Amino acid sequence: MAIEIKELVVKVVVDETPIKPELKVPKREQDLEQFKTEIVKKCTREVLEKLKEYQER
Repeated sequence: MAIEIKELVVKVVVDETPIKPELKVPKREQDLEQFKTEIVKKCTREVLEKLKEYQER
């Protein structure tokens, strides 16, 4: 069964200290876009895993 996600809104609240405080958000525009892309990929992957778990029930 194919699933098409037309819009995905993810609200995130970060309320903990970073595990590696030396990691920071990139300052260059190109690096920032890559950083955002990685976050979206990870969120999408996790949403798809949750949907798969839901379908298996």
